[in-house]
Amino acid sequence: MYVLNAAAITKPHAIEHLSADLTGYNADIAVITERHLKKKHADHNFTVNDYTLFRRDRAGRRGGGVAVYVNRRFSADVWTCPGDVSQFELLWIRVQTQWRSLPCSSARCYHPPKPLYQSTALLDHVEAGVDALATAYPAATVVLAGDFNTMDDSEVVSRTAMHSIVNRPTRGVNILDRVYVNELCYASVQVVTSTVRSDHKAVVAHTGPQLHQLNKTTQRRVFRRRTPTQHAMFLEYALLQQRFQLASGCDTQTNFDSFYDYMFGLLNQFYPEREITVTSNRSRHLD
Repeated sequence: MYVLNAAAITKPHAIEHLSADLTGYNADIAVITERHLKKKHADHNFTVNDYTLFRRDRAGRRGGGVAVYVNRRFSADVWTCPGDVSQFELLWIRVQTQWRSLPCSSARCYHPPKPLYQSTALLDHVEAGVDALATAYPAATVVLAGDFNTMDDSEVVSRTAMHSIVNRPTRGVNILDRVYVNELCYASVQVVTSTVRSDHKAVVAHTGPQLHQLNKTTQRRVFRRRTPTQHAMFLEYALLQQRFQLASGCDTQTNFDSFYDYMFGLLNQFYPEREITVTSNRSRHLD
């Protein structure tokens, strides 16, 4: 499963980038939130080869919306939750997998930062949907995925009795994009950089061997190594040197600047700056 807040798939080449990710990660199901599609956007302009597109557009407001791409190896259709409400950006898809005689039912959700409804109302609706699925398909795997923004993770877990399986930030330092499952059906969950230009990371939940990120990013970071040996050398030097003397004929700012330059010189002498290369797959190279 591939989950991404795309921040609009109407951007130039967004569909081509999405297609590259789905093919590269061999995704069975992709959950795309904040698509920004409306009635004027025809399905054929946003299809991905070998995938069936299901979508639910935001009603009455710009932006938002959810879409689900299901690999055509599987039979899939829309399942309507009892008491469905159009203002909720929630789309239930029933997928018949090859390895189960019973369907895998999944919900795709986008909870906007400023909803026109109370968060408890959406939680009530999700809880009712999960209960209805459990009644209709007792042995089915149920997956709830999407961008939940600031919705309380523990509240979703307690309401649905599902497992929250994303534990790394997907936007900045926050975990906004989540996956909930009623059984631990994925062996690994990775947060990766998407080919689609977005301020969110993508979530890839999968079984089998560890996946390699398709879009490795590299950053250069500066740091100062601190070791017991360095501390000992600094203390020995400080004990042997005369105290720093302030110039009596200078103003406060000049004396401060001189003291700062002196201390900064000691810092560079005993704790010199070094550079480290950090990549998105956590490998490091020291210079």
